[in-house]
Amino acid sequence: MKSTVFTSVLCSIAIHCSAQEWSNNLNQAFREASMTNKKVLLFFSTDENCERCQKLDKNVLQSPEFKDFAKDDYILVKQDFEPTDDPQQLEQNLLVVEKYNKDGFFPLLVILNKNAKVIGQVGAYNNETPNQYLDRLLSVKH
Repeated sequence: MKSTVFTSVLCSIAIHCSAQEWSNNLNQAFREASMTNKKVLLFFSTDENCERCQKLDKNVLQSPEFKDFAKDDYILVKQDFEPTDDPQQLEQNLLVVEKYNKDGFFPLLVILNKNAKVIGQVGAYNNETPNQYLDRLLSVKH
C-alpha cells in the first residue's frame, strides 16, 4: 500500500516537473511541496463575474514568462469558486477560504511554504504585463 501511494506521488511530481499545470488539490500540493522543497502558489479565482480573474489568468498566468518563473519553485493550485452542487467540494472551498482568503478577495495569489504557512500574497490585477506582475510576486518576502 505504501509503495503504491509513493509511486502515485512520484508520478504526480514527474507530471508537474514536465509540464507545470494548475491543480485543484491543495493537500496534494503540500505533499509535493514537501517532497520537492517548493512553495505552493494558491490562486483564488472565480470565472463568474470576475473580469480581473479572467484577465490575470489569460494575460499573466498562462504566459510563457509566468510558466518559466513558476516551474522550478512552485506547485500551482487554483482554488476555483464556481457554483457547485457537490457539498464536499463546497465545504472544502469554504475551509480553504477561511484559512487563506478570509476577506474573500478575487483574484488573489497566496504564497505558502511547504508547511502551509502563508509567506505572502498579491491581490488585485491592474492590467500589468506578465513581467510587471512577476515583479510584484518577487517583492513578496520569500
